[in-house]
Amino acid sequence: MRCEGLGQAVEQEEVYSMSKATLIKLSAVSGILCGITWTIGDILLVGFKPDLAGYPAIMQSPLIRDKKLAVVMMEGSTERLAAGALIAAFTIPFMFFALYHLWQMIKSGGRRWAAVSIGTLFVAFAWSPLAHASYFYVGELCKAAVRMDGASAAPVFALAAVFIDFLYITWCPAIGLTGIGWLLVSVVILRGKTKFPRVFGLCTPLPLSIFFILIHSTVPSLIPDALAGAGFNLAAIIFYVLTTVFCFQKTAIAAS
Repeated sequence: MRCEGLGQAVEQEEVYSMSKATLIKLSAVSGILCGITWTIGDILLVGFKPDLAGYPAIMQSPLIRDKKLAVVMMEGSTERLAAGALIAAFTIPFMFFALYHLWQMIKSGGRRWAAVSIGTLFVAFAWSPLAHASYFYVGELCKAAVRMDGASAAPVFALAAVFIDFLYITWCPAIGLTGIGWLLVSVVILRGKTKFPRVFGLCTPLPLSIFFILIHSTVPSLIPDALAGAGFNLAAIIFYVLTTVFCFQKTAIAAS
């Protein structure tokens, strides 16, 4: 009886370990998926390089302070801009699920710091869809304003200016907290004792996106215009590919 009970307990533990390993791998893959969908969203929303001089109504409007932002989506159709906003909003669950494998991999490096890191990213991710979607409304309002004559356009430009302010109010905290969260994850990994190699601490989206920005600012020809606004999400894809490969290898070794 005791042997049978022990055998059942061992079998249940093996099933639990297999289920946990599967969740970890699926979580890692979901990170890649959300990185891809959010990169597509960035390309659809802001993957343009418009000529400021081609929009004199915006250049001459005293209501629009950030004129570069006001024209960046001028070449996008309503359908394209909407798709760019919606693909990110509807795939945010993948971004949340990706945090599961990070927690499992870094908690051994200190549960308190790991919890703060993952919690910070959770809040930042929750703020991100609204910030991302705000670009759509700015783009549509500015497109509508330039089609009107001077007198009719003034109220629309005024509303666009309000939406630009709203965009910054939502975007700055979201991207700022995201950067803090990834910085904390990098520190936890670099301190050692996590299941990730320490070098992964230099490969989180924060340092990789900084590297991306440096490349784009020094040798802009290396980065296509369509990808210029997607640095953070491209960095996320690279990081999650690394963690996915690592998690699959680790679970394969554990199963052998």
